[in-house]
Amino acid sequence: MSRSALLVGGLAVATALVGAQACSDDPVANPPARACGLVVWRKAASEAAHVEIVGDWDGWKRPGVTPELDADGFRVASFEPSPGEHAYAIVEDGVWLTDENQPLTTTYEGHEVSLASVPDCSVPLVRVDDVSATSSGDVAIRATFLAAGARPLDPASIRAQTADGVALAVRSSDPSHGSLVLEGKGLSRGKWVFAIDARDDRGASAEEAVATVWVEGATWDPRDAIVYQVVLDRFRNERGSLATPATPASRAGGNLAGFRQAIESGELDALGVNTVWLSPLYANPSGEFLGVDGRSYTSYHGYWPISSRSLDARMTTEGELDDFMRFAHGRGLRVLFDVVPNHVHQQHPWTSTHPDWFPQDCVCGQGSCDWGTHAQTCWFAPYLPDLDWTNLEAARAQTAEVRWWFDRFGADGLRIDAVPMMPRSGTRRIVKAVRDRYRHPGNEPYILGENFTGPGNYEVLRYDLGPFGLGGSFDFPFMWTLRSVLATEQGSMSDVEASYRAGETAWAGSGALMGRMIGNHDVARFASVSAGNEGGDTWAPAPQPLDPVVYAKQRVALATVLTIPGAPVLYYGDEVGLAGKSDPDCRRVMPAESDLIDAQIATRDLVRKVGRARSCSRALRRGTLRTIVADAERFVFARELAADPKTGSPSDVAIVALSRRPSLPVSVPVPNASELVDVVTGARVTPSGQAITIDADAFGVHVFVPPESACP
Repeated sequence: MSRSALLVGGLAVATALVGAQACSDDPVANPPARACGLVVWRKAASEAAHVEIVGDWDGWKRPGVTPELDADGFRVASFEPSPGEHAYAIVEDGVWLTDENQPLTTTYEGHEVSLASVPDCSVPLVRVDDVSATSSGDVAIRATFLAAGARPLDPASIRAQTADGVALAVRSSDPSHGSLVLEGKGLSRGKWVFAIDARDDRGASAEEAVATVWVEGATWDPRDAIVYQVVLDRFRNERGSLATPATPASRAGGNLAGFRQAIESGELDALGVNTVWLSPLYANPSGEFLGVDGRSYTSYHGYWPISSRSLDARMTTEGELDDFMRFAHGRGLRVLFDVVPNHVHQQHPWTSTHPDWFPQDCVCGQGSCDWGTHAQTCWFAPYLPDLDWTNLEAARAQTAEVRWWFDRFGADGLRIDAVPMMPRSGTRRIVKAVRDRYRHPGNEPYILGENFTGPGNYEVLRYDLGPFGLGGSFDFPFMWTLRSVLATEQGSMSDVEASYRAGETAWAGSGALMGRMIGNHDVARFASVSAGNEGGDTWAPAPQPLDPVVYAKQRVALATVLTIPGAPVLYYGDEVGLAGKSDPDCRRVMPAESDLIDAQIATRDLVRKVGRARSCSRALRRGTLRTIVADAERFVFARELAADPKTGSPSDVAIVALSRRPSLPVSVPVPNASELVDVVTGARVTPSGQAITIDADAFGVHVFVPPESACP
């Protein structure tokens, strides 16, 4: 194994190697063992640098342990602290540093230090290595039993079943190698979560492992996501469309049952949606509370938790949510829960039982309480205490509350609210807790973070990404570019391409899949920006535009996020060009079908065509982006996916042409294509001289795919 491989894996892989080297040649007496202890690696700035490791296991004794210098120039030291969390630091020439291979950090005497989670190696562990399933419901799980104290697996002890009691059979097991294979046949379509239990030959139980298997037509990963964001109170209820609430901050009466009906009707399928982001379902307070603007607000949005493990009965019940999750998963839908780890409402019991978790600070943005200086300590409102994530007891408790959405309801991912309001160690702790239990080959929980930022702030988003960080963040800089170039017609279409490239450069190597959108619940609606009436009192509703050009601009913007790499996020109502100033007007009720004008229907039709095209085209979901034309009035690009010899998947391509106000047609090269289908117009196009001509249509959208990649 190379040194780089060790460093990518960090602590766990390094300790696994040490454990493996300690084994004898007798495979029965020495089955694969669980990794133990803590190994710290450091590549010092120079060979002459003085490096020491200090930690809480010996009371931060100074001088610390001097690591050994190996042949590759790395300093390495091994420790055997007790199981649990341990803080430590690398001190290089007197400078305290964190371990870049360790995801968590905390503080010690004003220093940011690393925080390692050391396992209890007296307890065996089951590691999930692979899961597979056929569309007919035949599933297989491969796992490894990692022994404690060199005691091998007892094959008769292996159990794997769901919470509902559906069990898998043991196809094979090998105590000498710790390998086991589980199988089941004829499982119905949907998501199956199996708890795997096993013991060693002396009866010691392994830590329970979890394996998630999806029975569906094709293998899915977050690159395939097409996300629909819904504010449940403002969408629908079980009786259908909602009336406008008494005030923009009052409850409208929407709930999960109303949203489920929209799914059952096929509305989301028609948009190509396969992932839903639900507004927070926590129990929230009743009544009204005074905002910093002097107006009264209710908790209709769900962001004021009064109980971290109770649902708001106005939204749903536990039984209803269980049914919804089975229903959604049976349709292949992934469900992202919106979680609020930064703060609670003053009625939350923690404010009484743990007042030290909520140190008093100023109200964000009021007086001298600027967002920059006080971002991680200020309160959104006097009744929204901010959780102190530097308090380890509070951090552990809140992390467990967030993971509860996976443990109890089978979440598929998260949207984490107010990421920059917490230290990075907070989001990393949440991500680690979820991934440690639920991430394995074949199952990747998608964790998106909300880091609200302005135009051009790509590097701001990078900070919370990376192998230990969020799975993605919402690309606000790209959203602002779309609004500038399309809604207000400033700059050029090449700015859209430049914004995309700038973002990809900023977070290159992070592994992040960014959420791409034209708006969300915190900003004025795109349609109102296009119409030029997004300003003024946000409690005075912006008029619904009548100008067809407003909707034409919206169609190009929506087509952009639906065809570039990333996870497109459709905010409810954007598919019909719903108007609205910023919060709370941008959260108005979803209009009834009978209230839509022709231009709104045409906008939704375009979203359906392009969204469905993305759902059917592997190139539009997973292909790279190659720019063909990026000038003042056009952005034309190819999404290209190479053949995969491992899976046998053929190559695929899509050509996307987006325009603003071009004056001339453009010829687009399409080598090796004999025929293409424009999913927007339905026209079949035969290239002439290995090129096709794109007309000079104002605010035009064309998406060309091979006939075999078009939706049936």
